[in-house]
Amino acid sequence: MSGYRQSSFDPSAGGDYGPPLRPFNWVQWTGVGLGVLGVVALVADILGRMEVIPKVVDDPFPFVSLMPIGAVLINSRRQPACLSPETKRRRIIIAAVALVVFAIALGVTIYFKGA
Repeated sequence: MSGYRQSSFDPSAGGDYGPPLRPFNWVQWTGVGLGVLGVVALVADILGRMEVIPKVVDDPFPFVSLMPIGAVLINSRRQPACLSPETKRRRIIIAAVALVVFAIALGVTIYFKGA
């Protein structure tokens, strides 16, 4: 049974996660603040609906909608990677195919709506 293993296999190698992370700056901390604000508003709304606490937030949507913006700000922490020409070409092809699919869907929608 000892012949089935690859000699180059490293179970602790992990994946290619890109360049190393930078320390948090004011942009990332703003993102953390927006995310925490959204979570606190959502929890306050849920506890208010369960009548555990007085209803403080009538509509948590304005606060919760800030969470994706916070996530984008936090993700600005990763340093830009150098892309190989093959990766650039793949991304251009993917974007072109997505644009064609969007144009076809838009055309079909306009055609059937009669606009």
